Amino acid sequence: MASLFTFLTEDEVEPTNNLAERTIRFGVLWRKRSQGTQSDKGCRWVERILSLRQTCKLQCKSTFNVLVDAFSAYFKGQKPDLEWLTKPAAYSTL
Repeated sequence: MASLFTFLTEDEVEPTNNLAERTIRFGVLWRKRSQGTQSDKGCRWVERILSLRQTCKLQCKSTFNVLVDAFSAYFKGQKPDLEWLTKPAAYSTL
């Protein structure tokens, strides 16, 4: 209850959760159109790929390029460059 009105005292806190709702909207709409998945393995894949997609979007990175780099590193027996995940970035507005 103490944090319910934090938006009144902290400038960077928004009074609504619209950003959070917009963040998951793509996944919700995808699930609605596709009828979801047929297995637990499929559910895990969708969770991960949609999470990667949104993370890339927030970091202003191309999901395709990130996946290409990850697969290239995998086939070369190397670890992918994940440093971009730990660096703060200018988040895009959704």
